[in-house]
Parts: sequence; structure tokens; C-alpha cells
Amino acid sequence: MSQAAAEKSQEEPKSAPRRLLSLALPRFFSLALLDDRYPALHGLRVLAIISVIQYHITWIFSGEQGIALNDTFREASLSIFYGMDLFFLLSGFLIGSILIRSLEVSGTQNLRRFYLRRIFRTFPSYYVVLTTLALALPLTAAQWAHLPYEYVYLTNFMPLARDEILMFWGWSLSLEEQFYLTVPFLMFVLYRLRTDRSRMIALATLALSALVIRLSIYFHGSPWDDFDLYEAVYFRTYTRFDVIVAGILLAFMEIRYGKPIAAWLKAPFHRALIGIPCLTLLWLISNPTLLGDEHAQLMHVFAWGTLTSLMYLGVVPLILHGEGPVQRFLGHPIFRRLATLGYGVYLVHIPLIDHVLVPIALRLNEDGSSMAWVWPASLLGVTAASFVIGYLMHLLIEKPALWVRDKVAA
Repeated sequence: MSQAAAEKSQEEPKSAPRRLLSLALPRFFSLALLDDRYPALHGLRVLAIISVIQYHITWIFSGEQGIALNDTFREASLSIFYGMDLFFLLSGFLIGSILIRSLEVSGTQNLRRFYLRRIFRTFPSYYVVLTTLALALPLTAAQWAHLPYEYVYLTNFMPLARDEILMFWGWSLSLEEQFYLTVPFLMFVLYRLRTDRSRMIALATLALSALVIRLSIYFHGSPWDDFDLYEAVYFRTYTRFDVIVAGILLAFMEIRYGKPIAAWLKAPFHRALIGIPCLTLLWLISNPTLLGDEHAQLMHVFAWGTLTSLMYLGVVPLILHGEGPVQRFLGHPIFRRLATLGYGVYLVHIPLIDHVLVPIALRLNEDGSSMAWVWPASLLGVTAASFVIGYLMHLLIEKPALWVRDKVAA
């Protein structure tokens, strides 16, 4: 053997592992990106994430920690509550689209595969964060007593006061998991109806029934303290399912009539016919005292589900079937990456606010620092830190779970 050949044979065992490592490392640090069938929806998800974070910063600063904020700014910030409703609608749209296509392609919902995919997508990160907080933080007796309910996704039926529940923000995750349990039955019923028109009428009627339930609770318990009304009708599945059902209705509309809707919306006049009512609904939702302080609670009952559903039923088709700068911006590839991390961001942003941001903000407030720069810096810092931790969770928890899911649910 020549000297060159001998040297090559000695180098190969060393270079092969290096080549494998060079291939494995980029794969390890890459993202298991969300489906890109509707790119602009990723941008909407990111806007929803930011709106939720800003809402919680303002709520915790002014409502829990006594940090004074400008009254007009505080009211404007807290009026942007509908980011959570956007999450619900997009969940209904996603799950509805999956099940409708499954029924049309295979004639079955393939429930085993559906539930396995949902479990491996949502359970691991949730349980890691919940367990970490339970082990790391001192819990009250009530929190220990309610912890089992959090593990089985019943948070939204528990008292949500800070000293009663550990992850109070898990109420929305619980509502969605309860929705995942029931939506196959809903689809089963819908597909016993003969026409798409009857299915969409049934979905619209079901969505409106949530408003009937909220109104019944409101009038039965009147007069209400604002916080008691909030707790009675905002978090419970039986009062908040309308936005998710609206998402399923939107999925039916898009799958059945997406092309005609897109053609109809090409006309600027038609887009205005949808856009102007959506802006009117946004104005009503953001200004509950518009009809007088005495009607503000009743406005909330309508806004917490019904008005937001109607608004998003107009906004989302405008986004899906538009070609303007807004759609191009929302469809930028960076939003797909950020939206992929959104679940982890939601899980960790409250602990970051509580245990990192609040001590810093209280110190700055005592030193007389202006909230005009502290609040925006807080939003930027918490958002960035949440995405960093969300990325680490994606690499270490979500991607391995998705790998197992693909093997098990194949």
C-alpha cells in the first residue's frame, strides 16, 4: 500500500464521525416548522402572542404590583384582550381543516392518529413547565389541592386567583384540550347532515348558543362585580367555545368555497364591504363603555366571543385572500419560525414576568424611572427571553416528542 493510501485509510475513521457530527448539529438546532399552507396566519399568530404578553405585563404591573401606569395607556393596553380569541379561532380552523380533509380523503377522522398527534404536540412542554414550577416554587395548600386538576387540564374550572392555582394562564390550554376531546364528535354529527349549507348553519347556531349561555348567566346573577363576571363567563368552556366553533366554520368556508371567496375579494369594493364592519366591531370591542358605563358589562358579554368571532370571520379571509403589503408582511418566513415557538413562549412568559421582570420593574419604579420607557423595555425583554426559552424547549422537548409522535402515529 502506498504511503498516501495508508494516510487516507488512517484519516477516514476520524473524518467520518466529523462528517456525521457536521450533519447532525445543524439538524439538531433546526426547527420542526409549522405547516405552511397558509403563510399569513403565522404572522397573525405572532401578533396574537405579542398582544397576550403586553396584556399580562400591564395586568400584573397595574393590577397586582401597584405600579402606576398612565390611565389612558393602561385602559388601551387592557382593551387588547382579543389576541387570545385569535388563538382559539386559529385552533378551530387548524383542527377543523385537518378533520375535514381526513373525512374527505379517507372517509374517517382517524381518531387514533388525531389524538396521538395532539398529545405529543401539546402535553410534553406543558407538563415540563407545570412540574418545574410545582417543584421550584412554594405552593399554598389550595395550590397543592388544585394541582391534580391542572395536570388533567381542568384549570379553567378552578378558582383562578393567584393563591388558588399555580399556572392560572393554563386556562386557555385546558379549554383547547377539552375542545380536542369533543370536536371529533361534533364532526361526526355535522357529517350526518346532508349539505354543507346545513353544516355551516349548524355551526353558526352552535356558536351563537354560547352567547345565549353568557347572557343567561349575566341576567341571572345581575348585578355583578366586574371581576366576578369576568371569572364567571370568560374562562369556562361552556361560555367560550364560540370562537373555536367559528374557526371550524371558517375551515368549512375555506375548504368548500375558498376559490369563489378569493375571486369575490379581488374587488376593492368587496374587500371594503368586509373590512369596514370588521373595523366597526374592533371599535366596539375596544370601547366597552361606548354605549355608557352602565352597559359596559353587557358589552363584555357580547365581546367575549361573539363580536370577536364575527370580526375574525371577516379579517382572516381578507388576510388569506389578499396580495397587499399587509399580507406580504404577515407571510414573511420569519413569522413561521417565530410562530413555531409560540406554544413554549406562552407557557413561560408569565413566570418570566413574575420572577425576572417584576423585581426589576419594582426597583425602577421606586427609583422614579418613567414607565414610558420601562414598559416598552419590559415588553421587548420578556418577549425576547420567552422566545429564547421557547427555542430551547423546542429543541429539547418538542422536537423529540414530535419524532416519537411521527413513529407512533404513522
